[in-house]
Formats: sequence, structure tokens, C-alpha cells
Amino acid sequence: APVLLFIGARGGVQPIPINQSASYYSNKNILNIAAVNSGFNLMINVIENYRNFGENPYAFYSDEEAAQTRKQIFATEKDSTTKVLTTDRPNVVLLILESWSADLIESLGGEPGITPEFRKLEKEGILFTKLWATGPRSEQAMGSIFGGFPAHPISSITVQPDKFANLPTLTQKLIEEGYHTSFYFGGQLIYGNIKGFILYNGFKRVVEGADFGKEAIKGKLGAHDEFVLSRQLADLSGEKEPFFSALFTLSSHSPYDQPMEQVLDWGDNEKPYINSAYYTDHSLGRYFEEARKQPWYKNTLFVIVADHSHNSYRNWAFTTPNYHKIPMLLVGDVIKDEFRGTKVSRLSNQSDLASTLLHQLDIDAGAFHWSRNLFNPYAPEFAYYSFEEGLGWIRPAGHFVMDARIGHFHENAIPEVYADSIIKEGKSYLQTLFGEYMYY
Repeated sequence: APVLLFIGARGGVQPIPINQSASYYSNKNILNIAAVNSGFNLMINVIENYRNFGENPYAFYSDEEAAQTRKQIFATEKDSTTKVLTTDRPNVVLLILESWSADLIESLGGEPGITPEFRKLEKEGILFTKLWATGPRSEQAMGSIFGGFPAHPISSITVQPDKFANLPTLTQKLIEEGYHTSFYFGGQLIYGNIKGFILYNGFKRVVEGADFGKEAIKGKLGAHDEFVLSRQLADLSGEKEPFFSALFTLSSHSPYDQPMEQVLDWGDNEKPYINSAYYTDHSLGRYFEEARKQPWYKNTLFVIVADHSHNSYRNWAFTTPNYHKIPMLLVGDVIKDEFRGTKVSRLSNQSDLASTLLHQLDIDAGAFHWSRNLFNPYAPEFAYYSFEEGLGWIRPAGHFVMDARIGHFHENAIPEVYADSIIKEGKSYLQTLFGEYMYY
């Protein structure tokens, strides 16, 4: 029966259909390639790319013209870096926050009281106040954060092993420098083929939902944040330095069944969401309290960034820039005193983390040509985001949001004198980005 064939093709009736991650089990990639069914791999590639076989759906200009415009967008007068760290070989702990909107953060214009622990951390860190997620899905964020490769409409590079094999990543760079690596998540990393992507990139220790026993309270999606954060801390106490450890939170994803009474009695349709963020924030507060007692803390940089945004109590339209804005915060004793409690207000993206961090560590970031060094005062200032068929482009002079397939503008807030050039920039950025994705 067709129904049985469909269930068989998705690997069962569980919430997350199978993908290559179901076969990935090693950080030796040759073993993973051997374990993946080649016919299934081909099917995934066809499904992800059937709408753009051999043809870029966002070809607004000639390839040469678009490439020239992209070159102008990224033109940087000087390769200069303001060094904000006291060392170029800190441990790096990356905390990726599930679905955290800028509206959760008081300093980014949100209502007070949702994330009070984050607010305390801001006072000793560097907060990026005009930063956007490049896409609306978690698997897109992984390519953006680790690979410095912005999300784009239609698909994601992380779901296609033949493509992400060509993507340079932060993880690979740090492994080359002797970093010991680990990745933590309370749920199933099979989602969006994230497990395949992180194993390919060499994360040595991968801890996910099935690895948590009775010590952890679990919800419908997996172990809740306080237990995952606690597990990472316990493991890092025996880790060799320098280490690069990433943790992806879970509890601020629906169904919001976190093990904590609701504290916030407002938020209307997003009351469960803001209470889940309050819980994660509370867990972060306890985490840092314990982390500060560890001998490795004084030599560790913490990077806190959202994977993507989420609808908030302000109910912005999904296409608007306000919807896709997210927090990013650097914190830790390795930040020089004069930079603690400061803010960076440059227009930027989460995909800029790769180049920004590598420059602080004096590691070559040349391969990350979509990622800007946000501590270079000469770096170009813009923000980009995408959604299904959509493109958002933000410059200091103004922004526009359009349906990139049919050319319909959802918003056009660019002064007429700049309109043609800024619209051409945004379209050329998407065209060249998608073209590179196709080439991979």
C-alpha cells in the first residue's frame, strides 16, 4: 500500500524521518560513507535539488556581474583585528541556544525579566546588538555557525554529505591546532542530518539524548537543558586543554515541557515560549556558577549564540527583520578588561562567528569567504537572512525583504537614492551564495 511505502521510506512513524545521520557512527568518514545506502543518498540529493538541477533559481544577473557585486559587498580596506582576548589559545565553549529571539533579551529591546542571567553575563562580556540568523532552521544554523556558510532558501548544505564535505569548518581548523572536541545535545541529532555533519567535522565525543540515563529529567524531545549543561561540565573537568566543546540547548523548543513552574504570567500566545527561555536562562546561570569553580574556566572563552529566532510576544510577521534578529554574546575571563560589558553594534550575521573567532586565535580564516571578522573596524556592514523563497537584506541606509522567486517585495525601506544599488547587492549576494551551494 502507498501508506506503508511512505512509512518505510521515512524509516518508521517516529517524529523525525531517517536521513544519513542514522548510519553515521564514526568520526572516520570513510566508515560513514561505507555505512550509508548509496541509493538512499541519491534519493536525498534528488529531493533536495530537484527544483534547481543545473539552473540557479536566483539568477538575477549574469554570473560575472553578480560575482563583481559580491566582491564589492565584501571589499575590506584593511585586514585589521582589534584583539579582545588575553590569549590566542583559549578553550572555546560554544553554547547554541534553541530558538532564542532578540525579543528575549532586554538589552536588544526585549521586555525585562525573561533572561535575567543572560543580562548578568552581558556585564562581563561582549554583546552583539545587531546580529541576524541567516535562516529559520536548526540544520541551516549548523552550516552557518560552524562553516561560516549562510543559509539560503530551498535546502540546507548540512543535509547533503556530498556538499558539506567541501565546506571548511571552524571545527576542522581547531582540530588542526590541537583542540580536543565534543558536542552535546539532549535530543536526537538525526534531526536535519546534524549528526552526520558534526561527525564528519571530527567532533571526537558526541553526547545526545540516548546517552542520558535516569539522572536526567526528559521531556518529549529529550533531556532538558540543566542536565545537558551539567553533563558537559562534568566531562570537561577531565578534558585535555585546549578544548572546543559545543552544546545545543533543547528546552526552548515546543512542546515546552521543561521541569520548572511557569514564572512569567504574561506573553499571550507565546507565554509557554518565554517561560521555556526563562528556564534555559536559569539553567545557564547555574551552569556559569559551577563553571567558575573549574580550573579551566580562567582560560576559556564562552560563545553564546542562537541557532535561529522564533515568534515572540510581539508577533512580528515572519518575513520582517525584527523576527529574525538573535543574540550573540562572548563571555569569559580571557576577555580583556577594557572590553568587558561592551557592545558591538555593527550589522552582522551568526555566520560571521567563524572568521571573527579565528582572527582572535591568529588562525588563517581565508577559506571562510562568506564570514566577516567583526573585530575588524574596516569590515563591511550588512546583514542577510533567508526563508523559504525569501531574501532579507539590511544595510545602514535601509533594508528590503522580497520573495526572490517572483520578485514581490514584502518590505522596501530603502531611500530612493540607494534603492537600485542596495537591491542589486541583496540579489547578487543570494545568487552567488546559491550558485556556490550548487557547485559544492
